[in-house]
Amino acid sequence: MRKKILTEQHERLLAEERGLLTEVQTLLARHDADPDDQKALERSIRQLDGLFLLVVAGEFNSGKSAFINALLGARVLEEGVTPTTTRIHTVVHGEVASNEVGDDGIQRVRAPLDLLREVEIVDTPGTNALDREHEAITERFIPRSDLVLFVTSADRTFTESERAFIERIRKWGKKLVFIINKADILRTEEEMLQIERFVDENAERLLGFSPVVFSLSARQALEAKLAGEPDGELMSRSRFPCFEKYLIDTLDETERVRLKLLNPLGVGLSLVEKYRGATQERLDILADDVAALDSIEHQLDHYRDDLSHEFSFRLSDV
Repeated sequence: MRKKILTEQHERLLAEERGLLTEVQTLLARHDADPDDQKALERSIRQLDGLFLLVVAGEFNSGKSAFINALLGARVLEEGVTPTTTRIHTVVHGEVASNEVGDDGIQRVRAPLDLLREVEIVDTPGTNALDREHEAITERFIPRSDLVLFVTSADRTFTESERAFIERIRKWGKKLVFIINKADILRTEEEMLQIERFVDENAERLLGFSPVVFSLSARQALEAKLAGEPDGELMSRSRFPCFEKYLIDTLDETERVRLKLLNPLGVGLSLVEKYRGATQERLDILADDVAALDSIEHQLDHYRDDLSHEFSFRLSDV
């Protein structure tokens, strides 16, 4: 598939990027970098040949599973008012529907849906219910994701656990889109605009970026699709079509190539910056040590001169 959409210029850029990332990989190995960091970079390099990876994150009960179901137009994932995603789910294409847990604890869901022929979707546990096992979200999937969709609920946007998790995502240089779900509980357009402004202002103030934001109702969108009315009034009220258009534009061939090339570079730059800082700290320590050695050597020279003078004086006495 990649060969069909890459131009000669893309191929040259891809070759250059592989070369640069391989150099970074060699440097990390030479400097005994954290094995997890080395694996993250290796996965990012392999990402250049993989499917478009879409990661969906957010607090539990924000409607992540309902959002994915609406996107797929089918009830592929379980929904509920209590935490239903207690482990990482990967949703991929399969001619026969299946749902099984692998040896690594990741639940793999297969479904015969067209969108999944081009996209792999990762559904994550709630950011406010993460344990050490779930930290694999960041360590394994976030670095190689092409797009991260952060789903927050219209009745409780931008909580502290969301802010902390988003900050971790941003460190990897990932493209992040905010989804304000359950917009149907809001009474007026003004309420919706206020929440969107709240998200935008807090992202700018606390995290230093202005995100792309969509307000929508995944529940209404799924109901419309299941009823066979993807262009009906209910779908229009859900505001889901605006997001789908954005996603289609993002997934088009040109943008897909751009993201495929940019995301591994984001991981590489993040790791280079991390270890450049660590190396600079080591250099600063070495500089202090060299200065201390110079001072000791200078003192020894003085001590040697004093001893020589004293020895000559004593020798004259003898």
